[in-house]
Amino acid sequence: MKKKLLIINGPGLSDLSNFNEFGHDNLTLEKVQKKCLETCDSLGISVDFCQTDDQAELSNYLLKASKEFDALIINPAAYSNAASLDPDLYASNIEAMANQKKPVIEVHIANIFQKGVNINSPIKASEGNVGFVSGFGIHSYDLAIRAVNKQLSQKS
Repeated sequence: MKKKLLIINGPGLSDLSNFNEFGHDNLTLEKVQKKCLETCDSLGISVDFCQTDDQAELSNYLLKASKEFDALIINPAAYSNAASLDPDLYASNIEAMANQKKPVIEVHIANIFQKGVNINSPIKASEGNVGFVSGFGIHSYDLAIRAVNKQLSQKS
């Protein structure tokens, strides 16, 4: 049976031009999506790739992830800075999936620990399988996909 992965990109990721200042020139969400599709295809993983700035839609994607997918990769981007998003609701949705022992990986294009990067702390879940990749540009997604594949392969 083919592994199913959901990749969610949160608020602010529809326009990646602001990442040029971190050395990620000409990066677009379309380029990220293409790279993710190529990596998943090479590993035999089925993938849905989406982006939203809307809290209700983000929650629906996360709920769908816990029911229909084997793993989740999420770039929450500015979820904690978006006035329309509830960080507690977001965290509880992530925790629900992690508690099902499904791999969840938070990914960031930029190194969120670098000075001048204004992103809050990573996802924290009390249990489960939550990982973190940051600072490798488009390759952050590639690394996350490969890690998910490894984790899912070990479960089979």
